[in-house]
Amino acid sequence: MLRPNGSLPDSADLPDGRFPYGNLLHTLSAAVSASADTRETAAVLHQLVDGGNGLLTRLAELFDAAADRARAYDRDDGDDDAFYLAKDLADAAVRVRRLGEDLHVAPERMAALSPLPPSHRHPPAAPPRPPVPTAHPSGRAP
Repeated sequence: MLRPNGSLPDSADLPDGRFPYGNLLHTLSAAVSASADTRETAAVLHQLVDGGNGLLTRLAELFDAAADRARAYDRDDGDDDAFYLAKDLADAAVRVRRLGEDLHVAPERMAALSPLPPSHRHPPAAPPRPPVPTAHPSGRAP
């Protein structure tokens, strides 16, 4: 796979097959970076921050599920590792949800950065007219 400038990628740029979800996000980041249209970027942001089905919502659900799994191993035997892990994961879910709430209007704000199509633009204002010379009281030009 060549870079846009035609050079070969460094080995650090190649996807690591062990991390398909990270690779997917890397691909989205690259698409956003390469996009010249803020509406395309807004569409990607919408996929991330949608409160019902967006990536952040699903990520919060993942942290909640992991917290539930950790709670299943919480025993009253004095070892609090499972308890604190469950708490940390549940706290991460809350933070991710808050992030989604904070950014819920980001897609609309990003799309608004695009200039209006030519048919929706207002015509440019006419430049101010120079003052019209008035006749001198004597009837002669100034």
